[in-house]
Parts: sequence; structure tokens; C-alpha cells
Amino acid sequence: MTQRKMITGLACVLICVIASVHCGTVASVRPIGKDRSSLTFCAGGPVAPVFDIQMPIPYSVLRYRRGLNDNTDFHCGIHPTMMVLGNVALEVGVTKLMADQRGWRPALALEGSVYGFLHVFDLSTTRAYPEIGLVASYSLSGRGHLVYFGMQNIIQYDEPYWIFAPLLGTELPVGRFNINLEAKWYAPTEQSDNRIVDYTLKPTDQGAVGFVWGLSYRF
Repeated sequence: MTQRKMITGLACVLICVIASVHCGTVASVRPIGKDRSSLTFCAGGPVAPVFDIQMPIPYSVLRYRRGLNDNTDFHCGIHPTMMVLGNVALEVGVTKLMADQRGWRPALALEGSVYGFLHVFDLSTTRAYPEIGLVASYSLSGRGHLVYFGMQNIIQYDEPYWIFAPLLGTELPVGRFNINLEAKWYAPTEQSDNRIVDYTLKPTDQGAVGFVWGLSYRF
């Protein structure tokens, strides 16, 4: 396989991923606090053959997060994998804690973002996609170990207009670092056969299951 064919194949996979739903970890499980910051690198996606190896698609996001107040985070980021392939890929958004955890009632965070994409030197390819996420979380210890579940939803301008991904994850604090691990079911209402990529994990031939990891540094 030539290098050109490898790059073209990877580009097709990533475009298909973008057409499904956002692939990074959730922006904020819970707010980090006023005037605090974090830098996160995350990667992953639906499990599929990548150069004949079954693995989560290596779509990456580098994100900066800032606490506007004790209940609200601002975030912005770039998507390095897309940029390596000659595409500008950016994101910006806000996450708001809507409810604290009380007994069996989980904490609830609402997130809104906008993702922008364009091919370098071709402004006609510019696209922007709104995304809304809702995440419920439980604290398992006083050290900040969380388990969470929820859904990310991206809005497109062509059918299907609404694409969503249920998710289940955990956040593990290690000193100033946080480790996030997530499992997602991308586009579970769509037929897997309609995709360019031959997804490996596709329950009842609907959508695709994938995995994402993230590493954050808080400062």
C-alpha cells in the first residue's frame, strides 16, 4: 500500500467519523472551578479496520478548559489529526452544571459547542456544526473519582439532521492529572451498512461502538 493511498484511506475514515458525531471525550463532566484551567488531549472513535488493524479510529482533540465560575466552564480546542491531513478543525463551547449530586440523584451538566471545519486554502469548504451534550455523573470518592453517562448530539444541515451518541465513562484523578475513559455508541439509529467504513462493533447493524481516552492536566 502506497503512502498516498494510506493517507487517502485515513482521510475517508475521519470524514466518516465526523459525519457521525464528535469523537473526543466530553468537554466537562463537572466544572473545574472559577479561574482554574486544564489542558486535555484525547483520542479515539469507533472500532474499525485501520491499516488492517482492528482499533478505535485515532481521531484526536487538544482542548483548553477554563472555569468561568464555580458552575460554568469555557472550552476551546483544535483537532490535530484533521490538521495533519490539511484541514482546519476547531471547537468552542460552554458547559454548565445544572444540578449537584444529592443521594441517588446524579450531578447533571449541560454542554453546548460549535465545531468548525474547512480545507486549507478553500473557504468554500467551511462548515460549522452545533453540538449539545448532557452528562450525569456520580462521585465515588472524596478524591474526585467519577462515573458518568449521557449523550452527545450533533446537528447537521442535511439528512440525518440529528445524530447522537450515548456514552458511558469514568474519570480518575491522579495528582494534577485526570484520566478519562469512555465507551460510545455512535449513531445508533442509522444503518451501519450505509457508511464508508466497515465498523467492527455494530450492535444489530446500527451505528458503531467505539472507545475514547483522555488525559488532562489541571493548573
